[in-house]
Amino acid sequence: MRDTMGRPTVMDSLPPFYEKQGLNHVGRLDYDTSGLLLFSSNGVLTERLLNPIYNVPKEYVAFVEGVVNIDELRKQLQQGVETSEGKHTAKLLDLDHLPSDECQDIWENLRQTLPVEYNTKDLQMRGYLKSDNDTPLSRVRLVVSEGKHRMIRRMLANCGHGVVLLTRERQGKILLGNLKPGKFRKLTPEEFEWAMGILPETGKKSVHNLTTEPRLNH
Repeated sequence: MRDTMGRPTVMDSLPPFYEKQGLNHVGRLDYDTSGLLLFSSNGVLTERLLNPIYNVPKEYVAFVEGVVNIDELRKQLQQGVETSEGKHTAKLLDLDHLPSDECQDIWENLRQTLPVEYNTKDLQMRGYLKSDNDTPLSRVRLVVSEGKHRMIRRMLANCGHGVVLLTRERQGKILLGNLKPGKFRKLTPEEFEWAMGILPETGKKSVHNLTTEPRLNH
């Protein structure tokens, strides 16, 4: 995997031993999204983790602009939101409105940590970045079973709430927990057992014969 702008990729986070084990990332995270990313050397498992027909839930936490009405947003997500990639649904789990001092800290930190290739003034002129710290924010926790390109951001934006920060915290029964950015760990025995549970019997045998298991990275 190579980035056209020469930036680090998720494969740069893999310990050297695992680079030789044929691991591939399961899906992707957008450049401006953080969180859980699984690795696997088994193609069948990768397919079942990604294909929405197997209904593997993906849980996200989004910080969005505005004071969100929880009942209105829940209804919009349940009914489905039209995007350029089609109509998508999500389940709203939780929502809370952030205090003004926390909002100010988030906005300030966002401006301070923008990648160097981003033009701050251009982002502000196009409405993607606020020029002050006064815009209120809400924290939204939701679950989807699809993983289309920038789907969560497009859905919430089309509901009237632009996404400021987005983190994937769970895929199936595998949790991000307190794993730090750029770090890597093996699945726990319980997580590995869950992953085997979504495989057909023939697929399970092939995984047991491998020297590696599915992994995850943040």
